[in-house]
Amino acid sequence: MLNKFIFSDIQNHWAKASILTAAERNIFKGYPDGTFRPDAPVTRAEFAAIIYTALPQNPSSRPEITFIDVPANHWAAKAIASAYQTNYLSGYPNRTFKPNQPIPRVQALTALVSGLNYQVTADAIATLKKYYSDFGQIPSYAMNAIAAATEKRIVVNYPDIRRLQPNTNATRGEIATFICRVLEIPTIPAKYIPGVELFVIPPQFDTADSFVEELARVQKDKKWGYIDKTGKFIIPLKFDEANSFSEGLVLVRENK
Repeated sequence: MLNKFIFSDIQNHWAKASILTAAERNIFKGYPDGTFRPDAPVTRAEFAAIIYTALPQNPSSRPEITFIDVPANHWAAKAIASAYQTNYLSGYPNRTFKPNQPIPRVQALTALVSGLNYQVTADAIATLKKYYSDFGQIPSYAMNAIAAATEKRIVVNYPDIRRLQPNTNATRGEIATFICRVLEIPTIPAKYIPGVELFVIPPQFDTADSFVEELARVQKDKKWGYIDKTGKFIIPLKFDEANSFSEGLVLVRENK
């Protein structure tokens, strides 16, 4: 598929596929000089706007609040209000939101878990110790949330899958990858996604995606099919076009 979004500074960037996908959906925009600035930090206001654009609007779960540092004419006022009322983001005790403050990775992931109501199902500490060499840097308030995010496989750690770097400011490229994981769009190799157990399947396909909902889309001789994590075909190679599974469904096309 041809892409109309051509950013001059992402051609060799590790998150390029996620960035282009997010741009196609108008979740992110580039800059007038033709750059994307994938390694630039994301502010809390920008993150609220990303959530507002990218994710379904949940019903309000708490009453509206007026933040003293978010005037009514602030460019992201509506998105910030929505992110607060739908439980993605919270303010600070003095009724400030700090819209220009960069958002750390741990806060971004915690916000997604909170707004999407992900629940941890296993022992949180055991999960964190299993997957992250720097688990000791995770704030105590975020432990359950990061464990839930890991179970849901929305965490992306590049270049070292075992380093969460929770207190590092999240970059535009990283946020694009988180959003693609939430939307179950396979743009990131499994080797950067904690919680995705890797299986050794002998090379036999021309193209293969990461596993989504326990199945992976594969292609050989211009036909698409689906395998499980043992490499067994669940749906044989027969489709001319096929997408990855999302919410138990998949769009395919077979020429007759």
